[in-house]
Amino acid sequence: MKVFAKLLFVVGIFSLFVGKEVSAELSLQSQINAVPEGGTLSLKAGIYNEAIVLKKPINLVGEKGTILKACSSKPAITITGKKVRLKGIKIARCKKDKSQSAIYMSGKYHHIENVMLDVRRKGIKLENVEKTSFQNISIAGLGKGNGVDLWESHQNSFKGFSITHVEDGFYMENSHSNTFIGNTISDSRYGLHIMFSDKITAIKNKSVRNYTGAMIMGTNHSIIRENQLIENNQNVNAQGLLLYDVHDSTITHNRISHNRVGLFLEDSSGNELKGNEFTANFVGAQINRIEKNDIEGNSFIRNVNDVQATNGTDNMIRKNYWDAAMKLDTDGDGKSNLPHRADPFFLNLIKETPPYQLFFQHPGLVLLQKMLKSPEHLLVTDEEPLMNNDLKYHIQTKSQTAIFWFISLLMIFSSLIIIYFGRKKT
Repeated sequence: MKVFAKLLFVVGIFSLFVGKEVSAELSLQSQINAVPEGGTLSLKAGIYNEAIVLKKPINLVGEKGTILKACSSKPAITITGKKVRLKGIKIARCKKDKSQSAIYMSGKYHHIENVMLDVRRKGIKLENVEKTSFQNISIAGLGKGNGVDLWESHQNSFKGFSITHVEDGFYMENSHSNTFIGNTISDSRYGLHIMFSDKITAIKNKSVRNYTGAMIMGTNHSIIRENQLIENNQNVNAQGLLLYDVHDSTITHNRISHNRVGLFLEDSSGNELKGNEFTANFVGAQINRIEKNDIEGNSFIRNVNDVQATNGTDNMIRKNYWDAAMKLDTDGDGKSNLPHRADPFFLNLIKETPPYQLFFQHPGLVLLQKMLKSPEHLLVTDEEPLMNNDLKYHIQTKSQTAIFWFISLLMIFSSLIIIYFGRKKT
């Protein structure tokens, strides 16, 4: 009996060591290393407690429920080389994680799709990445790092991101010709943060409840079109769209609504701002030191103050709709014969004495502004303000319109019932 027990003990020890060796042989990294170039490794659902490196052109595809959890100082996934494809993987947060980013990338021609990141610091760090595409990525953070961080990375595309509770949704520096389409960033510092990067394209993105919807600084020949910058008012310096040192760019058909300052535009030239909606902001637009910009066909509706401007030269400002403008159309051309002027009196006053901001729109200051008008050459003037808001890019969606009509019909029907039974009782 004792001999049999000893035999079982030896077999157990042997199987334990053999099991460890098999586990080591079947580690995720060893499986990746065994895949030939151009091959595919399909991962079954489960939790993989391992940091991995992808440095050759392979496809790594996870089933639904595939989770990577790396509690180390290394990124959960490191991608280098060319033509790596990653799809269907979730990277889970780990309390012991000391890595600077969940995914670190360099190289060219990669493709990342359907990836979820629950991170403590940065989500995706790109250094010298080119011609790489990202699609349907979800990033949730703790506000301690950027969602996507680009450095010297060019000609990449980012589509369908959902980013929340990070420092900056997208931060890029010295990264040119990148495209951002249909992304949503919320509850962060900056939604889109562009620094010294040219030929950027941002279309149909949504930035909501951030300190600043989009901050664009030091860029040329960029396109900012059909974005929604909404409710970015979480800070005293908050704005929907901040453009500083921006040149020869187009900013068109954006919805800029319910921000502290809708548009902040400074030290910029040669830009085209057309068809944008500035609605229900505290200040619709704040403009300073701009020249040779074309500001046409925008609408300013329900802002506390439509525009504050100073030191503008050679700008073409015309045919905008201002709901606060005095309007008179004597020839029926749809344009008011009375120009609309933005007086920089208040801006100049608070520049010298910042505490006067507390008296914004105070009747005494309004009277003082009318008495002490600024010189004509300092005024930003729309010589032909529109009589009607003809902007084709409407805020109200079809669903909102349907709800409006339903409520209206319900109220009418309720009124008729009350009238009918009220008359019947009398």
